[in-house]
Amino acid sequence: MQIEEILIIRNGLESYGIPIENINQISRVPTLMPLPLKPAGVRGLCAVSGNIVTVIDMNLLLDMQEVDYEAESARILSLNDLHSSNTLLVSEVYNTVEIDQEKIEYVDKKNDPVIAIYKHNDKLVQVLSLNILFSKLNSVKIEAKEIRNGKLKLEVKQEEDTNRFLIFSMANEKFALNIEYLQEIILANIQYTEITAASQEVLGLITLREDLITVIDLRKYYGFKALVSDKNRILIASYSGKRIGLLVDNIIDIKNFTIEDVEYMRDSFEDNKISGVIHDENSLISFFDHEVLERLFNENEAFIDSTELVLIDDEMKKSKMEAIIFKLSGKEYAFEVENVAEIIDIVDATKIAYTDEVIDGIINIRGQIVTIVSLFKKLKIPTKINDDSKIIICRINDVKIGFIVDSVSDILEVDFNDIKEQEDDTFTGVLHLDNGKRLVLSIDIDKILSLD
Repeated sequence: MQIEEILIIRNGLESYGIPIENINQISRVPTLMPLPLKPAGVRGLCAVSGNIVTVIDMNLLLDMQEVDYEAESARILSLNDLHSSNTLLVSEVYNTVEIDQEKIEYVDKKNDPVIAIYKHNDKLVQVLSLNILFSKLNSVKIEAKEIRNGKLKLEVKQEEDTNRFLIFSMANEKFALNIEYLQEIILANIQYTEITAASQEVLGLITLREDLITVIDLRKYYGFKALVSDKNRILIASYSGKRIGLLVDNIIDIKNFTIEDVEYMRDSFEDNKISGVIHDENSLISFFDHEVLERLFNENEAFIDSTELVLIDDEMKKSKMEAIIFKLSGKEYAFEVENVAEIIDIVDATKIAYTDEVIDGIINIRGQIVTIVSLFKKLKIPTKINDDSKIIICRINDVKIGFIVDSVSDILEVDFNDIKEQEDDTFTGVLHLDNGKRLVLSIDIDKILSLD
């Protein structure tokens, strides 16, 4: 192949050339988004002309010190054809020159990215083949495209001023409770101690770690039909030193909403049982907060004696771990809740070139790029996606990473006495739940993301 024109790249005293036919445009380096589990040579992701592309450091592919992308001279080169889903990060762009064929010497050395030497202004320019240069990476052939969440293109929103809600269902309708009033979630298939002369929605008392808690069937409270299912859960809600259990049909999500999404409408609902609505894309979710909880407490004050309830002080909190329980191929695992940012419905991920095989792709959540890592592949178990599948979004070192799971089972507090340490490259311990009848492996997120 005869080279007609090249773009000269400078790196200190060295000069390199890239055939101009491979280059689409040259631009300053935008904000780089980190990419977990990236192979050597990849610096991250960036947005170019509405597309998300992989940023590949030319210096690293040539076994040199990485490019300082914050330097004034640094540039990214958008590429054509097979490499259009990538950009090349370089130290400095010099200029383009037409090739004088008398001054170029072609090199035929197998697997060497230098395919020619060109003499320009008494300096030697090493002309590179991008195909050979990129062959050092494991290529995933994809077309560059705009990132979508599988449903509607998402509007960019700032993450400031957000409220976190637990979303659950009753009679196929969605409801939400501000997470600050939620203490934990437990299974509903437990024994109740009946209370004489209680209203029909009061199921009875349960003992939870030596505390007596009144449980209300929230479905009956709102006038819905109560259906027994293995997905039924009890929300342990807490406010002003009082706790109450709320039986609901099914847990759906934990999700952040901006203040603009949350509309208070206290005087618009019958009996003031709803505080307002949340505008969630094309649907509305009814929510309630402390005022509704206070109403529940007042209506059942004969059964709720706050002086008998033991508040969890700082020392007790230190002796407990809050865990989110989920399933992978039918088996239960756990993350610490403090690492979990939110839980969302499963959406399509976009594949990214030159990434580790355990990365399923990336998704866009309110304008932020989130990398999806496959726990199935990491744990070497068969991948199983179903209608109940969720994506658990975790925050690790200010980077958001998503994990697809079969379903989310519970959010609960576990005494450290019920956690047995386990020396393993992946798991931190075994949670002994339900008096040891239910064993759950606790996953160390830092370990699961570490490279071999």
